[in-house]
Amino acid sequence: MKRWKMIVSITLMATLAAAIVSFFIIAPKYEASTKVFIGKEDTKDQNYNNSDIQMYQQLLKTYAGVITTNDLVEKAIDTANLNVTSEEVLNNLTVTPSANTQILEIKYISTDRVLSRDLVDAVTTQFIKTSTELIPNGNVKIIESVKMPESPVSPNKKMNIAIAFLLGLMISVGLAFLLEFMDNTFKTKEQLEQILGIPVIGTIPDDLD
Repeated sequence: MKRWKMIVSITLMATLAAAIVSFFIIAPKYEASTKVFIGKEDTKDQNYNNSDIQMYQQLLKTYAGVITTNDLVEKAIDTANLNVTSEEVLNNLTVTPSANTQILEIKYISTDRVLSRDLVDAVTTQFIKTSTELIPNGNVKIIESVKMPESPVSPNKKMNIAIAFLLGLMISVGLAFLLEFMDNTFKTKEQLEQILGIPVIGTIPDDLD
């Protein structure tokens, strides 16, 4: 308890540092996404059987691999005239097949929210064109259009500040215990008398006034 000032100071400094980094240093990132449905070609006979469903579910991984190819991404960038490299896109682009469905979710994260929306839209458009060439009897439909992201997905400011507060508190308390453990000085005359076995004949008060 006598080191409470140190504990409070370290905890406040850690919390303040996390707040400054989260609000002013780390650039916010925005995520845009869309969902596409993979199914049969548009025909009069729209009946599905189990084999059809299983086939298209298995094709989802193939379609996901097609989307994340460098050639497709470069074509999408060139067509939409976007100021970004294919390498940067592939590092921030994720394609996730929904389990036991015929749905693919395409996501892109960027510090520019307009770019994130335009990139997802361009990649999806190019994917639909390419998928038709690869699997002519397949049908890809957009079931959830990409929208302009309103709020950033990172950094999580509240989470960062809370973690910094807890870490600062744990570190400061741990340091206080360590300093106390390493302190081998005598705090009272009774401690000195007990160790030396002789009486203390004089003390110097802490407050000399």
